[in-house]
Amino acid sequence: MTPRNLIKSFFVACCFLAMTAGSYAATTNTNPSTTIISDKLLQAFKQTFPDAREVKWIEQADRYTVNFKQGDILTKVEYDRDGNFLNSLRYYSEKNLPVNILCRLQKKYADKTVFGVTEMTNDSSVEYFIKLEDAKYWLTVHSDAEGNMRVIEKYRKAD
Repeated sequence: MTPRNLIKSFFVACCFLAMTAGSYAATTNTNPSTTIISDKLLQAFKQTFPDAREVKWIEQADRYTVNFKQGDILTKVEYDRDGNFLNSLRYYSEKNLPVNILCRLQKKYADKTVFGVTEMTNDSSVEYFIKLEDAKYWLTVHSDAEGNMRVIEKYRKAD
């Protein structure tokens, strides 16, 4: 495995760990055998995400959180106690970005490589946090659904 692939694997693992650790930290009931998810919510979830694998439900005081994989995308979705969608986080590579964002990203940051993407969705917006790298720097670019981009973090790599 090349150092770059090792770093990517580490990044994906860290994202997934952060996603699941954050959920477990706020969990009031971590025993999956005692978590009761309504049939209506389970049916809606299965209809929306028919290819979900490694599904883990977490019951919290005011919501349900479900972590799963769909293809090579790691996903966390939160529902309220009535089964209504609240928000989601998805972690993936550049190939899953919408075309308009990918084209603008490639034009504006042609000298950078996409390391990973975090997509945040709620009822009113979709935002993308795109981690880029070159030989000297790590950048985090924020994009809205229309492709408006700005750098929100820039770190120099260790020599």
